[in-house]
Amino acid sequence: MFQLICLTCGRTCGDLTVANCPHDGGVLDLRYGSADIPLQPQLPGIWRYAARLPLTDPKCIVSLGEGDTPLLLSSRLGPASGTERLYFKNEGLNPTGSYKDRIASVGITYLRQLERRAWAATSSGNAGASLAAYGARAAVDGYLFTLERAPRAKIAQIMSYGPQVMSVKGLGYDPAAEKATWANIEALCDANDWLMLITARSNSPHAMEGAKTIAYEICQQLHDEAPDVVYVPVGGGGLLSSIWKGFKEWRRAGHIERLPRMVAVQPVGCDPVTQAWEAGRQVEPLEDCASAVSGIILTSPPDGDLVLGDLRESDGWALSIADEVTYAAQAELASQEGLFIEPAAAVVWAAIKADLASGRLRGDEKIVGLLTGIGFKDSAAVQRMSDDKPLPRIEASEILHIQPR
Repeated sequence: MFQLICLTCGRTCGDLTVANCPHDGGVLDLRYGSADIPLQPQLPGIWRYAARLPLTDPKCIVSLGEGDTPLLLSSRLGPASGTERLYFKNEGLNPTGSYKDRIASVGITYLRQLERRAWAATSSGNAGASLAAYGARAAVDGYLFTLERAPRAKIAQIMSYGPQVMSVKGLGYDPAAEKATWANIEALCDANDWLMLITARSNSPHAMEGAKTIAYEICQQLHDEAPDVVYVPVGGGGLLSSIWKGFKEWRRAGHIERLPRMVAVQPVGCDPVTQAWEAGRQVEPLEDCASAVSGIILTSPPDGDLVLGDLRESDGWALSIADEVTYAAQAELASQEGLFIEPAAAVVWAAIKADLASGRLRGDEKIVGLLTGIGFKDSAAVQRMSDDKPLPRIEASEILHIQPR
């Protein structure tokens, strides 16, 4: 069983279904009765960690086999940049192609436990695809409000699962539109007894518990050792904050002796968290977004201040990467490591490379870069990677004259 504790006022909420503190509107944290994390391998996917997830009835579990994604030691990029202990956690191998499947599995399971009949959410693509897939699996209706600028390939994937999809003017680049969208979705859900599933701890604390299982897996894959540094792409901020929570829980359970440093990576032109970190202040909304890296472009990140606290607590830092550098990193990951991932994931390799070059990283650390989504998510970025590559047309007889490179 779990309790809901407000991270602002510290009060315990009697109603376990609320999304925010009824006293001050603060972010709620799920706390469990025991520090132990007994594994339940008979349950599917991430649900082997059910003891630390908001599960009351195993019959309500909705799973497509999420989790258990590989942690791969870099074969070329790390050694070429001066580090032999660089790992990539490939979350693009989840069922719909991103880490959001972990959140959707918990969120739709929680919806079924509450006996609600529909979900509503915002998404630039990945969360929408996850919620739509898991919602289809559970036979519940879905309503997705997306960005005008969202990649069409992501929207096509969402539509294939059958929810109602609408784009909202200004969402993704207008702070007022973002806040109005979230407030109106909340009101819509309250009026219809639906579940609002925004992938942020400040909006969906129950569902976001799914993301912390990434930290559990990383530690298990490193034979119950924590990394020294973990790089996480940051848009809304909930992913980094959830992973940091997961590392702390894994240590409290006695499985690791120390915690990693957390690094928040954002795109230049849409980096309110990095700007706040560098200025030593709280996150302030940006007036506009000048980045095209879909998935991590939010002018007003709902969990931004949580990220700042987590960076301070972990002795970490934040940095931003230019779009063109991110696209180059995406191509390097594909050609040098065989990892086909979207730009929002490639930004972490660009950041690691920059920190190695600047000396911020010594090179002997055990580094984990979180690759959040598969490359097929952004078709324009895929096309960009191959635009300058020739595609010769040859006769069949010419095959015999091909020379080894």
